[in-house]
Amino acid sequence: MLEHMGIRWGYVFLRAASHLAEEDVKYLMTQAVEMYLLGEDERNVKGSNYDGKLYTEGKYELLGDLGGQRFDADMDTIYGRDKATFLVSEQTRGVGSTISRN
Repeated sequence: MLEHMGIRWGYVFLRAASHLAEEDVKYLMTQAVEMYLLGEDERNVKGSNYDGKLYTEGKYELLGDLGGQRFDADMDTIYGRDKATFLVSEQTRGVGSTISRN
């Protein structure tokens, strides 16, 4: 697989309010992936229209056939309190011990 080259890959799934700007969504997604890779449990996050906390309880959830670690963001936005949820699904080693179908 690709880990022998130092490459890790996967998917990130997001559920968030549609009023977040695209750059804010990308920033939150990047922060969730960095936290996953570094094994962090919590980070403060701030964007153009929000300020809040991104955290994980280490839970694994499924979305169809793909699963991943869940990350939640609690934010104070210019529109009031809001939440976002991310699933970070690493596919580097495939699903379980088998080769990934992706």
